[in-house]
Amino acid sequence: RVYKFGGQPVVKDFFSANAKGGFTAVFGERSSTAWMHACAGSVVGVGEVVLLPLDVLKIRAQTNPETLRGKGLIQLFWNEGSGLYRGAGWTAVRNAPGSFALFGGSAFVKDYVFGLRDYSKATFFQTSCASVGGAVASITVAAPMDVVKTRIQSRAHDDPKSGARIIAELVAKEGFGAFFKGLTPKLLTVGPKLVFSFTIAQYLIAITDRFAEGKEATHAWGGR
Repeated sequence: RVYKFGGQPVVKDFFSANAKGGFTAVFGERSSTAWMHACAGSVVGVGEVVLLPLDVLKIRAQTNPETLRGKGLIQLFWNEGSGLYRGAGWTAVRNAPGSFALFGGSAFVKDYVFGLRDYSKATFFQTSCASVGGAVASITVAAPMDVVKTRIQSRAHDDPKSGARIIAELVAKEGFGAFFKGLTPKLLTVGPKLVFSFTIAQYLIAITDRFAEGKEATHAWGGR
């Protein structure tokens, strides 16, 4: 989350400096900022694939601990190598819309619910409400691919079953509702933690932005 919450503003600033005209032309003046936030979140979400091995080991420890028993971290990386990146494509497919919805949902609430044009001026209450909207949207949108990703990562390393086959078996045996299995408990357990961390991160980033803007204004005034 440090990577995601800290990286998204960097990508968003890059879009603002190099692609703002394009976003404005496509989405309009008002919506362009929200879309830049959402797209920046999506880009950062895809980049999280680099950290996939740690996520794979965490999931296996929770769902299939026998595969890790008696093995050290170095041995696991040595034995499995690129196998720890199994399901990287599905993870990217899951992260892209999930992060898009997280940052886009938050921006939407700030813009269209509270009427904020400058998101850095949001109060703590407004930031909290925006985080709730973004978190609920993110968890819900990512739920189907999250189910697939978890089943891919929790299987034994010598299991050749592909993601497409897992999806086919899931639909055949459990129906389409299986893609949203556990959504309510996840909203109740993961949701509050995501809302809390996202609120704090967004609020601190906003404070930092205001401080930087004030410092730049002071220098500009002093240079006159």
